Amino acid sequence: MKRLLIPTLFLCGSVLGADGASLFVSKGCASCHPPRRDGMGPSLEKIARAYSGKKEDLLRYLKGQGDAIVEPERAELMRIQLTMISDLSDEELSAIADFILSYK
Repeated sequence: MKRLLIPTLFLCGSVLGADGASLFVSKGCASCHPPRRDGMGPSLEKIARAYSGKKEDLLRYLKGQGDAIVEPERAELMRIQLTMISDLSDEELSAIADFILSYK
């Protein structure tokens, strides 16, 4: 019974709430934003430090409504990439923001 309970709880959690890590990967964000070192874009750690205590600012940026505070010179390139998440709900964007901010 224990073997069935754990996978069932995992699946329920995925259905009931947005999983920021999975969304981050499935939308292609991880290919440019590695956890601890810069890649094609700034690392999750760098983004999390810059937006520490500023989740609403990060959400505005992810929605294409705010200015970049990390590597603003590359903002236009990122604006194009943000179209890949424009179909996400506020809950899903919040889950991605929480995932990113967990790297501070």
